[in-house]
Amino acid sequence: MTLLFALLLAAADAGVLPEASPYALDVQVSPEEVTLGEHVSVTIAVEHDARDVYSLPAFDPAPMAVPQGAPLPRVRREELAGGHVRTMFELVLADYGTVEPRLPDLTLLVSGPDGARQVSLRGRPLKFRSLVQDEGQGSAEHAHHGPKPPVAVMVRSWLWLGVLGALVVLTSCFLLWKELSKRKLLVKKEVTVILGSDELALRHLDALRADAPWKRGEGRAAIFRLSEIVRSYLGDRLGFNALDLTSEEFIDELHHRRLLGLDLAGLIDEVRWEDLVKFAKVEPTEEECLRGIARAESMIRHTRPQRAVAA
Repeated sequence: MTLLFALLLAAADAGVLPEASPYALDVQVSPEEVTLGEHVSVTIAVEHDARDVYSLPAFDPAPMAVPQGAPLPRVRREELAGGHVRTMFELVLADYGTVEPRLPDLTLLVSGPDGARQVSLRGRPLKFRSLVQDEGQGSAEHAHHGPKPPVAVMVRSWLWLGVLGALVVLTSCFLLWKELSKRKLLVKKEVTVILGSDELALRHLDALRADAPWKRGEGRAAIFRLSEIVRSYLGDRLGFNALDLTSEEFIDELHHRRLLGLDLAGLIDEVRWEDLVKFAKVEPTEEECLRGIARAESMIRHTRPQRAVAA
């Protein structure tokens, strides 16, 4: 099955797969007008035959990028009437280095009774809003007017002048305290972003357990997310791009890389079971989903860096 998936990816890259014809296709972007560094939520909703399985392979987000620390792409499958299904893909992008943001071209892989197919989604430009340019706008609602001109004040005694000076000092202290508080918050955010791959993976597993998609009949989507979390952790831990590899390539890389505490035989069994769920339409039970999350947590805790254990 992993070989079949690899062939599908290769065929999609070569452009030889026929185009599928879903019942409905919708791409939503929020917000439509973005600034540099702002996170952009992209939701792709496909309504199709329940016998087909839609998946989103790894893609190049250029000219945009995937923000560091952003949640992994989510896949949700909703059963509809008349043998229809709605599959939804949710991902987060950001514009860091261009003033012409554009939603990248995407390809959805389709497998089902009619064979391997694809759905090509052409990207589109997004509106860019420059905060610097807004400062120079001439309209009253956009213009930056700067500080107000001084106003003459009649001072009858030095008492009022002292009170005014005290107010200025207090205001300056308040603004300074507010600025320092902002910097502390920024430092805390940076520390959160620099979390190790092990802590980040454990947080994603906690979020998956709390979301409990299997209770909504989305057990297969849960296994897709579980596989991505484990692959991302091991790829970061061992220094290779695990998300873009087939299962056979992924296992082969692990054979050539030593990681203390890794039960390779157990991991191989887990990967093969996940492939059955992802590509053979085996619907996992709630117990199987929870057991898979628990095994992933145990593997991470047994292979995490020593510094993380001491912390």
